[in-house]
Parts: sequence; C-alpha cells; structure tokens
Amino acid sequence: MLDLNITLVFQLVNFFIAIFVLNILLIRPIRTIIKKRNGVMDNLAGEADNFESQAAERLANYEAELARARQDAGLTREEGRNAGLTEQQSIVGTAQKSAREILADTRRSLREQAEATLSELRNQVSDFSARLADRLIKN
Repeated sequence: MLDLNITLVFQLVNFFIAIFVLNILLIRPIRTIIKKRNGVMDNLAGEADNFESQAAERLANYEAELARARQDAGLTREEGRNAGLTEQQSIVGTAQKSAREILADTRRSLREQAEATLSELRNQVSDFSARLADRLIKN
C-alpha cells in the first residue's frame, strides 16, 4: 500500500518546482515561438490570399481588355469592309461614268465622221454626175 509520509510531500514539491522551472525555461519560450510562427503563417496566408485575389483581378482585367480589343478589331474590320465596299462602288461608278462618256464621245465622233463622209460622198456624187453628164454630152 501507499504510505503517506514526508517523502511524498517532498516529491510533490519537487515535481511542482520542476514543472515551474520547465514552464519558465521551455514551455513559455516554445509557446511564444509557436505564436510567432502562427502569426507569420497567418500573415503569409493573408498575403497569399491577397496575391491570389490580385492575380484573379488582373486576369479578369486582362480578359476584359482582350474581349474589348477583339470587339474593337471586329468593328475596325467591319468599318474597313464597309469603307472598301463604298470605295469599290465609287470606283465602279466613276469607271462606268467614264465608260459612258467615252462611248458617247465615240458615238458622236462616229456620227460626225459618218456625216462628213456622207457629205463628201454626196459632193463626189454631184461631181461624178456632172462629169458623167459632160462625157455623155461630149460623146
């Protein structure tokens, strides 16, 4: 059985002194180190979360800028196509007008040449008739 004597009291006192000394020398410094590490880890986790949110925000901004650039490129492409079609129509219209003018000038020139030729032929026919009549009268 267990004897309750003075050695038990000394051992208990010795035990509490050992715990008190160990608490001062080991447990408190270890607790402070652990608290500091937890604080550092919390700060690092907060920084990591902050960095992750900034990265997500930058990615969203980049994607928005990319979508806007694609939209602007599409609009520019459409404007270029429309400008090209307008210029094409303008060039074709100018070419058709020029062709009509050339055709009208050519027709006018041909009519003038035909009229001149017809007038000249009529004069020649008159001269030819007069000469023929002279020859017939002389013969």
